[in-house]
Amino acid sequence: MKRQAERLRKALSDSHELASLLDVPGYPLSRLEYLQKWQRVRLAETYADLLDHPRFQAAGAFFLDELYGGLHFRERDQEVEKVLPVMLRTLREDMLVSLAEAFELQALSLELDMGMVEAMEERGVERLDPRSYGEIYRSCGRVAAREQQIDLIRELGLALNELVHHRLVLMLIRVLRGPARAAGFGLLQGFLERGLQAFRAMGDGTEFVMTIWERETAIMQRLLSGAADPLGPVAGQT
Repeated sequence: MKRQAERLRKALSDSHELASLLDVPGYPLSRLEYLQKWQRVRLAETYADLLDHPRFQAAGAFFLDELYGGLHFRERDQEVEKVLPVMLRTLREDMLVSLAEAFELQALSLELDMGMVEAMEERGVERLDPRSYGEIYRSCGRVAAREQQIDLIRELGLALNELVHHRLVLMLIRVLRGPARAAGFGLLQGFLERGLQAFRAMGDGTEFVMTIWERETAIMQRLLSGAADPLGPVAGQT
């Protein structure tokens, strides 16, 4: 439990440290927001079949809006920091693992996006298309970090898939709903509930998680290789 607590604290600290850089005068925040919006559009296109599928729709929206929702995370992170001692006393260790992975993914994604923005600034790139995106992506390197980002998506997804089959976990989240909102932790509570409910709606979400992992791995490899159409359809995409 102590190890997971430290892991969660570090993920939150990393996220806070990165977010503080966005407040530095002159930081190109609008370019970061543009990049993240562009990437969300790409993800929506890559996973249009999952987002349109009744079984996978809610989980797809959760990943797109909650785990890669741009810059709308700071208030929720502050809630987590305030309620962390209570969470450590009440949540199961596997739930703490999932939370740590979620915030690690958030921090790493922001770090990589900020690196992309820096490269865009250096090259004077204001608008992206698949070709220019690939050039910026390759210029940043960070291959190990990109692989870690995709692996975190898989690990978090598979962990959530396991958690939703434990009735006590779902009961605990529901019981905490009222007290959490009354104490001002509604954003965190909503985040946990939406994630678990989205995965529960799928039944077994292994196919969903592995589809994302396989497609993102293929796209990463194509981006790094300089493929002519790196963001085009990949195997299994309809």
